[in-house]
Amino acid sequence: MKNGKMKILITESEDFSQDAINELQKYFEVTKFNLDFIEELTEIIADFDFLFVRLRFKLTKEILEKAPKLKYILTATTGLDHIDADYFESIGGRIISLKGETQFLGTIPSTAEHTWALLMAMLKKIPAAFDDVKKGNWNRDNFKGNNFKGKNIGILGMGRVGKQVADFAEVFQLNVGYYDTHSVKSKFKSFKSPIELFAWSDIISIHIPYNSENDNFIDAQLLQSCNPNAILINTSRGNVWDEKAIIELLEKKKIKGVATDVLQNEFDKTAIFTNPLIKLAKKNSNIIITPHIAGASYESMQITEEFIVEKFIRIMKCVE
Repeated sequence: MKNGKMKILITESEDFSQDAINELQKYFEVTKFNLDFIEELTEIIADFDFLFVRLRFKLTKEILEKAPKLKYILTATTGLDHIDADYFESIGGRIISLKGETQFLGTIPSTAEHTWALLMAMLKKIPAAFDDVKKGNWNRDNFKGNNFKGKNIGILGMGRVGKQVADFAEVFQLNVGYYDTHSVKSKFKSFKSPIELFAWSDIISIHIPYNSENDNFIDAQLLQSCNPNAILINTSRGNVWDEKAIIELLEKKKIKGVATDVLQNEFDKTAIFTNPLIKLAKKNSNIIITPHIAGASYESMQITEEFIVEKFIRIMKCVE
């Protein structure tokens, strides 16, 4: 790796790890932008050999076709639904991500913490109560919440985040159950099917990875298994569930509430403005939506960016 020969673009440089930047600058010409629109990226992408991206943009085939020099895409994420990975790899590109880095990821608590924050906000009606206080009211009777103790929490996907959430739940004295498509060693109650898990659960916490097998995994049929007091929490990906079916259950009061950090088509800025779940949330306090920030703590982003850069440089040294 000879300095000045290859160029790397950091597309969202705000609060990017300075240590990671310093390390990259030892080997590459580093360009930092905080791009707001995909059109801005499209105009300049052809000049770069490498990209480091977050989650603001979806790198489609059409965009990647405009980058003939692009060899590697770096992303400090486990999911890759913001990149057309099949196309990029088919033309010889490589993606460096956190996927499969189980031991390292076990030290990162941010997604599980956000899951728990969403659950606490929902059960204790914190956003609705705060909004009411800001209007000049002080009425505790309108915002009675629910206790955690004794509730059944069903965890769909007992991987890294699912296990962390299960540990939180145990501390709060909930009954923990789970379903996973793979065999998992756990002290918690295992269910043979997601339908059984959903029927048992007061709270359903979703932690399955997004891939072709899990696309629309939580479909209308599975959702019919929910009990009327169920709360659904999603910090996975928007495309693992049927958003239309979720909305129908909420409108018919067949579930108690939804708290999600992800939406279907969230990379389409236009679609966000017209998203039916967001529209419904404006009129209902039993819906909480955050803009895919579960993994976006300062500490976690710094650590994961540095990890990805170190991984990338090791790979590049081996290539040489």
